[in-house]
Amino acid sequence: MVSQYSPTMPKRESETQTHQVAEKRRKIVDDNDGTQLATTPPQQHATSPLTTTIELIRLDRIRDALNNKRLVIMVGAGVTLNATATRSGDMLGELSWKGLIQNGLNYLVADGHVEEDHRSLRFARDILQDSKSQPKELLQAAGILKDFLEDAGHLPTWLHDTFSGLSEQVRHADILNVLKSFHDKGAQLLTTNYDDLLEEGHCNLPRIRRTNHEELLKFQNRDIRGVVHVHGSFHDPTDVILDTTDYYKIKTSDDVQKLLKTLWNTCTILFVGCGSGLEDPNFSALLKWACEHQNNILNRHCLLVRTGDPLNVKPLVRLQFGTSYTDLVPYLQRLLEDPEQSAAGGSTRPNRK
Repeated sequence: MVSQYSPTMPKRESETQTHQVAEKRRKIVDDNDGTQLATTPPQQHATSPLTTTIELIRLDRIRDALNNKRLVIMVGAGVTLNATATRSGDMLGELSWKGLIQNGLNYLVADGHVEEDHRSLRFARDILQDSKSQPKELLQAAGILKDFLEDAGHLPTWLHDTFSGLSEQVRHADILNVLKSFHDKGAQLLTTNYDDLLEEGHCNLPRIRRTNHEELLKFQNRDIRGVVHVHGSFHDPTDVILDTTDYYKIKTSDDVQKLLKTLWNTCTILFVGCGSGLEDPNFSALLKWACEHQNNILNRHCLLVRTGDPLNVKPLVRLQFGTSYTDLVPYLQRLLEDPEQSAAGGSTRPNRK
């Protein structure tokens, strides 16, 4: 039987983390005589943003969660976009949210399932071409696409044609490999992506369906390992979350919502490659719930952003990994390192006692 989450658990973790943070802050100030911020060696992390005392504390919090088997990584579209980017840095257009919908509409027209001048298709294209389109409007366009695909009986075929060959287009495998390293050290992986690059496409991790009740419970209890596809996988077309109706299903799914809230309450979640995707109805509802019910609890969940990126998602804690996406993998690798080993290279980073 699955153990029920106790409301006191986050409080105990929060109190322990608060004590650890205070102790680490004291050590950093003491070891630097209060005159210098602890930094990593420039020769090791030249592209990293200026490391501050507060950031070091946050990084240590993530390392502690990893060491205690309490780290969860939510993998967003940015990971696949960067893993498959060209040498010049161009990203595959069909992997962005707008690009994917546009790709589907083009597929329908090219195969003769819909006329180019169809009123609904033109309406969807207008939404996609408007740079000011809001998430609700994009969901309208996605709904039009899904209706056309289902009427033509081509939803599974389109998903397969779009995502099945991505493994052959991986040019920057380091981001996938470092995420697998986190998994191997005990981190739990979830993704909003439809592709299988974390599974048979590259990393060979087991895929866990969002609609598989037993597997979600086992994953929640850490009885099985793998990657949970929160929004479905192209291998399981009926699981794919695409339009407003689909998002309603996932928002009202007891299994998915219990999993997300349990992980939120008991673990530290690191959002990697997530940006505008956090505005979708599923995660916006989760974040709103967290803001309303956890005002007095330490915000330990982190969002990785580029330095200078204005994205700020309440109540997530921002971590700036660098000015370029090429800085992301070295930043994540730092989290896998033993801080004492990093300090041995000449850093002013304090040793843990």
